[in-house]
Amino acid sequence: MAKAKTKIVKDNYLRKILYLQRIGALPKSVGVHLFDVYHDAPCGIFEGKRCNCDPFVKLAFSMPDAAKN
Repeated sequence: MAKAKTKIVKDNYLRKILYLQRIGALPKSVGVHLFDVYHDAPCGIFEGKRCNCDPFVKLAFSMPDAAKN
């Protein structure tokens, strides 16, 4: 019997972070990177649901190559 394929559903804020990383707006290096994510008021995340808004993502702190220590 074939195993059912499950679709991985990502919140909009994760999609936005990955998009910004892909276009070079966020660091691609290994390290510690902290983000501030600002959601719209009617976003589902405030009701315990998935993020369904177009959040503003800002890099708050970055320490590249922290994993090498």
